[in-house]
Amino acid sequence: MAVVAASFRSRLYRVVGVAALAVLLAACNTTVINHGHRLIEDDVNRIRPGMSTKAEVVNLLGSPSALASFDDDTWYYVGRRVEEETFFNRRLASQDVVRVRFDERGIVAGVDRFDLADAREVTPERDITPTGGNEMTIVEQFITNIGRFGGDTGPASPRF
Repeated sequence: MAVVAASFRSRLYRVVGVAALAVLLAACNTTVINHGHRLIEDDVNRIRPGMSTKAEVVNLLGSPSALASFDDDTWYYVGRRVEEETFFNRRLASQDVVRVRFDERGIVAGVDRFDLADAREVTPERDITPTGGNEMTIVEQFITNIGRFGGDTGPASPRF
């Protein structure tokens, strides 16, 4: 009986050891995370400046990732690939950006491609953005709210 138990224990240790080794090796694999549009080269090449319309671009590439801040006639399609080796070790492996510019008639005026080499590092400003108005203390808030909450004045009579 002792020989059978020792043999069973030996096999159990071997199975647990192999499973632990498999888990450790799996943890070493790189995880690939794709964000945004998956841009297909043939679809981008089918956009013809001077001929393609906004509707045709949407049919080929889908809705844009972003529009230019002050211009609805510039569309951006952004796709990124991030590789993660460990939880804290992420690396931007590739980035593809397609900018489609339209004229006032909604016809493609130009198509531009950008990749990771064209990217620029942006450092956010750490200062606090000032806002208009003033900050009131709790006492000031309490005093200004006295009289705003009263009895039922009816459903259609707002109080200002």
